[in-house]
Amino acid sequence: MSRHVTIRLDEEFHDQLKARAEAQGTTVTALITEATKRELDEDREMFLDGVEEFAEHWDYFQERFGK
Repeated sequence: MSRHVTIRLDEEFHDQLKARAEAQGTTVTALITEATKRELDEDREMFLDGVEEFAEHWDYFQERFGK
């Protein structure tokens, strides 16, 4: 079962979404749904936290293992 949700977008942003959806062969609804699912994915948060930690130690990795 799906539910309807109404959101307000300014025209320029809606036009950008519509163009992106058309370029990808999908709909604005599908594009927004997929982006929202990615944002709520707990594994994504863990991955981004790991990337951030790695980035904080990048200088060490370069010094230790070379460029």
